[in-house]
Amino acid sequence: MSIEDEPGTDSLYEKPHVYFLVPYNADVDAEQDELGAMLRLGEYSDVEETARLDGFIDEYYPDQHIQDSAADGKTSTEVAAGEKDYAKGILLACDGRILLKTRERMYSDTADFHQRTRRTYKLIIDDTYTVTVSGDVSITSTTGDINVKASAGEIVFESGTDKDIILRAGTSTNGDATGMIYEYSKGHYKSILGEEYKVSETENTFTKGTSNNFYFGAKSTINGDADFTLTVGASALVKPLLNLTITGIDISFAASKTDLKNVYLAVRGVQTESQALKASIRSLKSEVNALHTDTSELRNETAMLTTSAEGVVSKINSMDAEITELKAVI
Repeated sequence: MSIEDEPGTDSLYEKPHVYFLVPYNADVDAEQDELGAMLRLGEYSDVEETARLDGFIDEYYPDQHIQDSAADGKTSTEVAAGEKDYAKGILLACDGRILLKTRERMYSDTADFHQRTRRTYKLIIDDTYTVTVSGDVSITSTTGDINVKASAGEIVFESGTDKDIILRAGTSTNGDATGMIYEYSKGHYKSILGEEYKVSETENTFTKGTSNNFYFGAKSTINGDADFTLTVGASALVKPLLNLTITGIDISFAASKTDLKNVYLAVRGVQTESQALKASIRSLKSEVNALHTDTSELRNETAMLTTSAEGVVSKINSMDAEITELKAVI
């Protein structure tokens, strides 16, 4: 660095500090002037300030510290020991490894905490892992997947009172969902205690088992815009409780003598009215009356036949008496 860029000796050495430095290259005339390993206690040192002026302070300080300092309008070395006056900090930096081991407990208590791993981050815990957060929790994977798995236990997603749980598969620019949600389970129990349940999509297909029970509340609406098909088994019961209107129906029972076409059926409570059906009933009633007249005439003829039969019986009895008398003479 140039002479005019060198920090003044007074401004550097008047700040109390002590440091241990093992440079990357012990040759003071070498072109490479990298980190090596450094431990500094107290306020920032001349080594740190020189590194900042030469443009490689990012080898000593974390990037987030440099960014936060610039956002506050300060240099990274000014607040390297702390924001308060006369604050004393600790700098631990190296271009190798940092190994830390303790056989007992380790405590870390900070105000704000920022950690960045530039490569793989792996956490292995042999016992319980507990995280307690008083604010928001955000987990974001910018390029990969997020997997949540409990190999020997349950997975519970639970929100607070009156708070929602939102599942959105894929997100477009306008916030709509663009992906699929797949569910695989042995059974599925769903309890909806609220007053609203909505399903909105282009196509909905259900394949159910041998027995299905559906209960709908006070109001149900089925709207088939172009085509509505209802196929039931051997037994079907449609019970309108209040009001049922069916128009434009073509019904044909091929196995019977009934043929109803283009019938208008209106049910109001328990009353059924059909003009076409009334006409058929009147025609049937006339035929029944005609049959009744024929039956009466047949009844009269049957009475006359009974009288004639009685005369025949009398004659047979008389003939039987004469045969008896003949037998006696013989």
